[in-house]
Formats: sequence, C-alpha cells, structure tokens
Amino acid sequence: MTATVPGPVPGGAGPSSAREGLPRSVHAWYGTGAVAIGVFNTVPGLLLLIYLTDTLAVSPAVAGAVVFLPKLVDLLVSPSIGVWSDRTRSRWGPRRPWMLAGALTMPLLFAAMFAGPPLEGNAAAVYVGLVFLAAALASSMFSVPYTAMPGEITGDYHERSTFNTWRTAFVGLALMLGGALAPVLQGVPDDELTGYRAMGVAMGAVVLLSMLGAFSGTRRAPRPSHPYRGEGLFAQLRVAFRHRHFRVLFPANLLMATASGTMVAGVPYVTANVMGEPAYTSILMVCVLVPLMAAAPVWRRVSLRLDKRGAAACSALVFTVGGLGLMCLPLWGVPGAVVSSVLIGVGLSGTMLLPGSMLADCMATGDDGRRQGGVLSGLWTSGEAMAQSVGTGLLSLCLAVSGYVESGAGEVVEQTDTALRGMLLGSTLLPAAVMLACLVPLAFYRLTEHDT
Repeated sequence: MTATVPGPVPGGAGPSSAREGLPRSVHAWYGTGAVAIGVFNTVPGLLLLIYLTDTLAVSPAVAGAVVFLPKLVDLLVSPSIGVWSDRTRSRWGPRRPWMLAGALTMPLLFAAMFAGPPLEGNAAAVYVGLVFLAAALASSMFSVPYTAMPGEITGDYHERSTFNTWRTAFVGLALMLGGALAPVLQGVPDDELTGYRAMGVAMGAVVLLSMLGAFSGTRRAPRPSHPYRGEGLFAQLRVAFRHRHFRVLFPANLLMATASGTMVAGVPYVTANVMGEPAYTSILMVCVLVPLMAAAPVWRRVSLRLDKRGAAACSALVFTVGGLGLMCLPLWGVPGAVVSSVLIGVGLSGTMLLPGSMLADCMATGDDGRRQGGVLSGLWTSGEAMAQSVGTGLLSLCLAVSGYVESGAGEVVEQTDTALRGMLLGSTLLPAAVMLACLVPLAFYRLTEHDT
C-alpha cells in the first residue's frame, strides 16, 4: 500500500482555498467517521473495565492494565502509520487506502473483544488484552489518516472548525450509541455474557457502516500529495515536537482526554453503587450527549469571538463545574445529577471540537516549512486514545486502593463505605481536577488566524 516514489498523484488537487470552500456533503460525510472512533473509545471506556471486574472476575489492578497497555503499544505504532500514510501514493490519495484497511478489520476485532471463550480471571484478561491490542492498531489505521485530513484539504482557518463541528456532532451520536444504547443492549438478555456478545456485534456493525461512509463520502475531497521525506520516524518526531504550537497543544489535549476517559469509565460504577440503579447509566449519558451535540455550533461561534484557545479554556471550565457538581450526588440526588451531566456535556463538546481544529491549524503551519500531517495525527490519535485509557486506569487505581471487590457474572458483592467513597471521588473530583490542569499548557498556545 505504501510506495517510495515521490511525485504528485495524477489528477490530485491541492487544498481548497478560503474562497471556494468544500461542499457541505464532504463536511458531513467526513464527520460520520467520528462515529467509529467515538464508539471504539467510548464502549471500552464505559464497559470494558466493569466487564472485566464484574463479569469475568478480573481484579481491578489487572483490569486497569488490560485497558491501558494496548493503548501504550498503539502510542508507539500510530506515528509510524502516520509516516507510512504520508508516503502513500494511490489514485485515492494518501489517506483513504488506510481508512479502508481499518474499516475492513477493526469492526470484527471489536466484536471479538466481547465474544471470547468461557474464561475468567487472568486467562480472560490475556484474551481480552490481546484482542483489544489488535483492535486498537486496526482503529489507528483508520483514525490517523482520518484526523490528518482537515489540515491538508482546506486552507481556511474557520473551515477547519466547520469540519470539527460536524465531527463533534457525530462524536455525540457515537457516544449516544456507545454510552446510552450499548448498556441497554448489554442488559437485554438475562445472561450477562450473552448481553455483552450481542452488544459487541451490534456496535461492530455501527463501526463498519461509519468507517465505510467516511471512506466513500470523502472521495470528492482534494487529494494532496506530499513531497517524499526520507527521514526515519524518530527524526520526524523530533521535528514534530519542535513545532512550538503543537508541543503545548498536545499535552493540553492529553489532559482533556484523560479527564473525559475517567469520567466516562466512572458512570456505570456511580449509577450502580451510588444511585442504586444501573439503568441510570443510559439516562445520564443521554443528559451528557444531547447537550454535547447541541453545543458544538455554539462553541464554533464562541471561537470566532474569543479565538480557539479562549473558547477551549471556557469549555474546560464548564466541564470542571459539572464534575464537581456530580461529586455532590449524594446530597441532591437525581435532579442534581441531571444538571451536572448537562454541564459536563456542554464542556465536553468544546474540548472535543476546538483542540481538533487547533491541531488542523498546526498541521497547516509546519515550523520547518514541511507538512507532516501523518506524524502529527499519529501522535495525536494514539496519545488521545492512551490518555482515555489512562483515565480508566486512574479510576481502576482508585478502586483498587479503596478496596473495591471484583465479582463474577451474577454475583452480588457488598462494597465497603471506603470503597464507595473512593469510587465516587475517582469518578468526579479526579477528572474535574485533571481537566482544570489543561489550562496550564493551553495558556502557552499562541497560533491564531493571522499565522495560518
């Protein structure tokens, strides 16, 4: 699929100008790809940890490692996928062949994560970990070139925000499917294992349709070719981290993703153990996701007034207020949980839309005069996925330290007050604090419309 022969793609086109813009259908079809990425990040983030601890009888510490380690490996591999994507020459352009490869492999592996042999304990952890690793690598074959697209197919600073507005809206749909529908599908059969298997197959089908839609729908987008770069991966990584805007935006986004990953992973624990009703998981996720989708155009308008950095900081503060409100759930019950969840959703909308648009600006303004969208998007997507797994790992650490007891399918375990307190603080106060910390690197981001 990769080739080392430099030169333009026959019939290729350069990035669209600010005057021309791209058809709205390209914006929308591009956005559909976010459903696949969102489902892949959300369902494991929401259900994989509790699937391991409460169905397969895996200890919280081991379960946290299973969720985290595949993403660590992916962090090392995804930049290489970006380099290979940069070097690809095809009549489909440099990105879309990789997107198709991911679309044909990841959905099957996703379903297989929840459809393993009848194992429990460490044996189950090994199976799930290996399949999760393969699925993460297949996901990167799609998500790395997908993320690189907006920075190279349009030269318009604000059109990049338009791409990411559509993307954020579809992320909201993905979270609705993964965060609200997936738990419902999992809970329909009486047998927990059957429920997880049915959910995995259904979500795998959604992922397949989303990936194929983005692959097909972006065929009208410009297909830029990149000058061949002979440097190795590590040389390109050094250039990437010398990019003065990217090197502060990257850690800010890692903190945002870590916060959202911790919060999402904690929802089913809070609803089951604090609210006393697992069905509230879907309700709270809806309260997060409807505002997330509705607020995306609002954050784009805010970015026109405050610029993207200021709007991103405001969205992080809104998320933090919502997280602190959810911490007080035992005091004000379901109404307070609903209000806090709405604030979390509004904040998440901005922390998803704006950093992605800022990344596209970084890709269009390489400090060395040479674009390297594949490397930057590889670092970004793998780092974001790993950060969400770090969030899940932080929650599992809180569970382990506070004495949360794992269980098998159908078992009921009475948790101690200390375990419940650690679970609640790890699901609310911890992600709020991590999100607040993103304001530090964000304060050093200086790229504006005049620089692009």
